[in-house]
Amino acid sequence: MLAQPGSPFTSGWIESSLDANHNLKSNRMTSVEQQIAANGTLYALLDSLTCGEVIKDQDPAANKLGARPQHPLCLDSELSVSEGCEALAANRITSAPVYDANKGGFIGMLDYRDLVAFVLSVLHKVPKDPSPVDVSMDVTDIVKRALVNKSEVPIKLVSNLSHSNPLIPVQASASIRVAVEEFVRNHVHRVVVLQPENDTAHFAGILSQSAVAALVASRVGKLAGAADPTAKSMWATGNKTLQELGLVGKDIISVIPDDTVLEGLYMMHEHKISSVAIVERTEQGDNQLVGSISMTDIKAILADRKGWRRLYERAFDFFTSMRFEQGLEAGGDDRIPTFTVHPETTLIATIEKMAATRGHRVWVVEGSRAVGVVSLSDIMPLLLK
Repeated sequence: MLAQPGSPFTSGWIESSLDANHNLKSNRMTSVEQQIAANGTLYALLDSLTCGEVIKDQDPAANKLGARPQHPLCLDSELSVSEGCEALAANRITSAPVYDANKGGFIGMLDYRDLVAFVLSVLHKVPKDPSPVDVSMDVTDIVKRALVNKSEVPIKLVSNLSHSNPLIPVQASASIRVAVEEFVRNHVHRVVVLQPENDTAHFAGILSQSAVAALVASRVGKLAGAADPTAKSMWATGNKTLQELGLVGKDIISVIPDDTVLEGLYMMHEHKISSVAIVERTEQGDNQLVGSISMTDIKAILADRKGWRRLYERAFDFFTSMRFEQGLEAGGDDRIPTFTVHPETTLIATIEKMAATRGHRVWVVEGSRAVGVVSLSDIMPLLLK
């Protein structure tokens, strides 16, 4: 069962046993940075706001896909994999720190990358029978076949399985610039925000790349520019096009419509990415974008006891059904994903689109031809320029 309020699952004030070697002090601005701040730049804005302020200001009502939890959320290490997946899906989040009561502290992060790695490792251990797919089996049966007498695998054995989401802490008093630097330095999508109290540090919440992108969009984007003409001049890099910034022409990891969902997840795991494009190969050798599958789609598979069979669906069929379920279907014959931009799109417009759709990436297209993909991880280093 999920823990009740006041337990490690929902408590917002949980003592952390994070390595004391982490230097969490808030960096003071140098004289050069102070001169930059006087000019009203994005860099100065990121230096003036703290992580604690931003996580408090995140508005649950702004999430059109569902309300966020009112309290910082973490997971009890003894929750099962299915319970952990349900918790992420129910709270509309992609990851959460895992707390071990016996050890008295956090032991890592659980995100959809770990769940994908778990599914792949489980299926790899299943004997390759002539008919490995049994319609009477569910997720628990799959786990039983892979791990003898382990029908309920605790998330403490799965967190960090992907080796792609280390737990990185920052102080609540640290600037957003410091958090962005941690994103870039450690190749992570989110940081754990801690609030010092006496000789300990308490869990205050999670700051994600998405939250930073939303902040930038609200302060420097088109709407901000309409209210304050000086906003557009705050960040010269944001006014450059994706083509100018070299974000077009990157290799796209893709599957074809007839590939299975499992093959798509395997490609993501192998290439350490969070989404793959679904493309149709044209006679001219172009890749026509018709859809995509992301790591977060694993929730549709693990949340349903019979959902694992969707791993063997055609990738395109799975994509269209997910769009319908999410209420994103824009018309019966609309096969092009909503979240696309063009080489001439400016960086700030791209960020605004990602913030508005709560997406972690957008596909760059010329017509319907896929020519690149821009992720939040691509954008974070550019916020410091």
